[in-house]
Amino acid sequence: MSRFLTAAAGLTAAILAGTAAPAQAAPARLHHPAGPTFVYIVNYNHDSLVGYREHRDGSLRRCAAARTPAGPEAIAITGGRLVITADSGANAVSSYRINPVTGALHAVGTWREGPGTSPFSVSVTPGGHFVYVANSGNATLGAYRIAANGRLIRAATVREAPGASPYHIALSPQGQFAYVANFGNDTISIYHRTPGQAALSLAGVYHEPAGDGPYDLATGPDGRYLYVADFRSNVLLVLKIGKNGLLSMRDRVTEPFDHHPDSLVIDSSGRYLFTANTSANDVTAFRIDQKTGVLTRAGRVPTGGYPFSLTLDRAARFVYAVNFGSSSISGYRLDRKTGLLTPVGTTVEPGAAGPYGIAAVTLPGRTGAGRPVSKKTR
Repeated sequence: MSRFLTAAAGLTAAILAGTAAPAQAAPARLHHPAGPTFVYIVNYNHDSLVGYREHRDGSLRRCAAARTPAGPEAIAITGGRLVITADSGANAVSSYRINPVTGALHAVGTWREGPGTSPFSVSVTPGGHFVYVANSGNATLGAYRIAANGRLIRAATVREAPGASPYHIALSPQGQFAYVANFGNDTISIYHRTPGQAALSLAGVYHEPAGDGPYDLATGPDGRYLYVADFRSNVLLVLKIGKNGLLSMRDRVTEPFDHHPDSLVIDSSGRYLFTANTSANDVTAFRIDQKTGVLTRAGRVPTGGYPFSLTLDRAARFVYAVNFGSSSISGYRLDRKTGLLTPVGTTVEPGAAGPYGIAAVTLPGRTGAGRPVSKKTR
């Protein structure tokens, strides 16, 4: 069954630098317009992976569907070519190739993490060559190398403390650090990673107050701060990342009681952070202070029932929330000057599908098409 039910145990039943110019001027650099944006979700109750094409107004039109092993809970996209799913009910992880024109999916294969592992989330390294799986059932992390044909090759297994129940893994923008949210023992594990390699080396453990329940993690594009959604304590943490990857407290933001933040996403400029509040059925928008990393609330928008995951398209035009309780996707237009969200519509998944994870990818435009980029737009 969904890890959210475990997370919600004990809660009330009602909540769930510039360089010198060369002597000879270089040819004008071409700006290649972005290609299509696809949004993919996994449906926990229907054991399915569904794809949508994003339109200019933020609306979504279904373009793909594939069967998954049992109980898919999370999704990640690597290099715009593969969708990776964490299939909790099957103790497995799967990969699917994306058709760059239509968004259609082709199943590549499924790999078993082992009995009782309950993979809860998947994360892809910045270069798109490695995948890490957080196994909440047996407190391990699975590491895979992605082969040229899209198959996953097992590279390593990392063991967390017994009972840690790792939920999510976040990588620093350059991929040299990996952070693991351990919901079971209120810690964040800090790992060093050599880019180009799968192995993780434990560098330290950040201990949160007992009962915080770290659920999701996100790093900004500058890699200076780690943001933590603490589900049980209704808190967001701002942790400063040191040169060696170790963490120190910068700020602690209290959300209203029973909001239970469970998903974070930061826009590509690093100016705004959004959190899905599962029990409040809404999304909070925060502005990020560019000097201190501190958060300031900008506003809230309603979602469907039990928003479990958020994503944002690469152009930072739209934010999407996937709603487990109402089997729907809520879409919002992002005002990049204020960080505020405006609803643009709801897409319903039929038959109580129970959508759980969501991810978006914007593919590159066609080679050869483009226009010169001015200094102002670089």
